[in-house]
Amino acid sequence: MFLDLHPLVIHFPIALFSSAVLFDFIAVIFKKDELLITSWWVMLLALFSSAFSIITGLIDDNLIGHLFATFPLWENHGLMQIISILIFCSIFIWRTKQPVLFNSKKRALIYILIGLTNVVILFYGSHLGAILSGRI
Repeated sequence: MFLDLHPLVIHFPIALFSSAVLFDFIAVIFKKDELLITSWWVMLLALFSSAFSIITGLIDDNLIGHLFATFPLWENHGLMQIISILIFCSIFIWRTKQPVLFNSKKRALIYILIGLTNVVILFYGSHLGAILSGRI
């Protein structure tokens, strides 16, 4: 039953995290505060949906058993995704605790660079998951 759920729920956080970072990027370039608000809500939804992805992934991992067995880290789908989500959670907390984060160009640039780098990590971890499932 759960074996079929993970592939169904994983696409939501991937799309939502990347959309949130894209909205932040556009908001900084065009100075649109509305997009920063939108991005905050999209990131919140991404964090909630990622919880379901992690739960279904851990359930599926009981069948495969690779989560803590495969090293180096950059070859482990589960650990890459959990680390990526923890980074997204960290920058979400950062921007929530510092609402004036985007008033400073330097801090906004650092935030955007962390977000973009983490999207690349998220996409790479997703690629590892596709390989693990035999889809590619």
